[in-house]
Amino acid sequence: MRIVQWALFLAGMLSGAVAGHLFYMDRLVPGGAFLALTAVFLWFGTRGRPAREEPQECQGVVDDVALVELALFVAELAVTGLKGVGRTVFPSIKEIEQLEDKLNVMLDHMGAPSGRRKELKDEFERLRGRARRNEGGLALARSARL
Repeated sequence: MRIVQWALFLAGMLSGAVAGHLFYMDRLVPGGAFLALTAVFLWFGTRGRPAREEPQECQGVVDDVALVELALFVAELAVTGLKGVGRTVFPSIKEIEQLEDKLNVMLDHMGAPSGRRKELKDEFERLRGRARRNEGGLALARSARL
């Protein structure tokens, strides 16, 4: 069956070249016929058979420690993204709180250790302080314009 598909694919490529040559020679009707033939050959030549579903064997117990480390890594990446590297607009306090709530739900579900979670909480507090200072500076600048 695989050889037939390869033969159809090669016939499609060859008939496509012939169709291009006929179009170049301003013979539109035979060129169109070869183009249609090309489409049929390529469709049948590239059509795949559905894969047979074979029962997959379980790879064993998933290491929970690795999943917790992955969740903590994702949380640290999210905090780093909020720190403003490459951002033109600094995050608002509401945005920081929403992300913290989502990360806390994820880390609660994964059972992350409290020591690493305390570090993340401290980072969020620093981000909130910076956001308050930025908002205060913007308010001061706006009031100075009046």
